Amino acid sequence: MFLREIENMKALKHPHVVELLDYGYAENLFFLVMEYYEGGNVYDLMQQLGGKLPVDMAMGIIVEVLDGLTYTHNAEIPYVKLANGSFGKGKGLVHRDLKPSNIFLSNINGKLTAKIGDYGLAKSFDLAGLSGQTFTKMIGGTPGFIPRQQVLKFKESQPDVDVWASAACLYNMLTGYFPRNFTKDPFIDVLENDPVPILQRNCNIPKKLAQLIDLALIEKPQIYFDRADSEAWR
Repeated sequence: MFLREIENMKALKHPHVVELLDYGYAENLFFLVMEYYEGGNVYDLMQQLGGKLPVDMAMGIIVEVLDGLTYTHNAEIPYVKLANGSFGKGKGLVHRDLKPSNIFLSNINGKLTAKIGDYGLAKSFDLAGLSGQTFTKMIGGTPGFIPRQQVLKFKESQPDVDVWASAACLYNMLTGYFPRNFTKDPFIDVLENDPVPILQRNCNIPKKLAQLIDLALIEKPQIYFDRADSEAWR
């Protein structure tokens, strides 16, 4: 199961997805060889710039993230569990834990470039028993960046949960806040607390952009945008 997950990750080849180059096992250690991202991650960048990002910078990053998600949601994947319980080629991977610390940054030809990382890594290590934890979680993801659908039906998560998470990342980049207020159990808060309109967090965000972000964070009765490609956002 672990090797299947790793092979699925290795199949992802896109300018805005961190590439897994190789993996192996030597001297009782399992190792991964991954693309290097010298710019750190978006969370680090936010801390360097006072807790949030300028609109132009945040938009440049999220457009590239959506491009990467469009690819991964439609890519051919070597090992997908089929209806009969066997494994065969399938289409698309859902990340389920997109957040600023999983969006890595590289300088490519003088341009800051965003790359989505950690596709299946945590799940893979859990499956292999290499994480030091048992694989018993029925809910995955980071509460600040997941929609209620992911809490209710984690194992059935579809690409729309990643699209919602990308909007939550943009909200966080522009305000320094999570979309929701968290007051008690974080997963209960996801179910009970609606996202706060973004202009209440930062009144300087352009109005049309704020309206788009608020639309993208609608999750009742369903997630408003169900695809990451630009056509779905028009």
